[in-house]
Amino acid sequence: MKRIPFAAAAFLAACVGGADDLPPSPTDADSAAIIGGTIDEGDPAVANLQVYEKRPAGNVMTHNCTASLIAPTVLLTAAHCMDFRLVDSGPVGRALFGTEVSEAGYWVNVKEVHYDPEFNGSNVHAGHDIAVAILEEPVAIEPLPYNRAPMTEDMVGASGRLIGFGLDEDFWDGTKRHVTTFINTVTPLLVGLGDADHHTCTGDSGGPALMDVNGVPSIIGVTSFGAAIDGNVCVDGWHTRVDLYTDFIDPFVSAP
Repeated sequence: MKRIPFAAAAFLAACVGGADDLPPSPTDADSAAIIGGTIDEGDPAVANLQVYEKRPAGNVMTHNCTASLIAPTVLLTAAHCMDFRLVDSGPVGRALFGTEVSEAGYWVNVKEVHYDPEFNGSNVHAGHDIAVAILEEPVAIEPLPYNRAPMTEDMVGASGRLIGFGLDEDFWDGTKRHVTTFINTVTPLLVGLGDADHHTCTGDSGGPALMDVNGVPSIIGVTSFGAAIDGNVCVDGWHTRVDLYTDFIDPFVSAP
């Protein structure tokens, strides 16, 4: 079974991860084509993120991911969504705040991106798949808080929620979806959420895994990768633990 970063959808790019060395997830036994979710007309702080890659031939490819507003000009997302050569000038991407990806939506340009320098795209199991995108202008939406408390195996079974602009039943239509599910695994680097019928998929990369922390819905994970059958059928989802990377995130949030 192949583990792939959850990045591009439909006409957009995705990368292939390394060998599977994680403990098996309950979702690995069955396939299903967010998965099992419904259209999300709320969660205004969760955006569709498009980052521009300059290709060797000079053309530009757009990578489609999901991101969460954590400060008026800061989006939290996955490193593999931007681990490539960015365009040389102008905006390096853009973010849509809304439910449907359309040219008529509320778009804000991204002026720069930063990802954890220890991220290794050929070994997503090693963690560090975390990044920020800095917007050209502040957004008047309440940011989502992110978790600082260390996660433990005692959290397995706790309720969680996943949000993303990714595939639904193997089809990308640019719609934000969400699903309520549960934590199935906590490792020293990652947190797994979902079951065979409720989890993330391609295009959900960078999106939030939410859990109530002291009664407040907070980001506990950033969608990183999952398993695929026959190259494209998503069967589970793994998320970068946010509590491990506050030293990376905080300076961007506190920047003037």
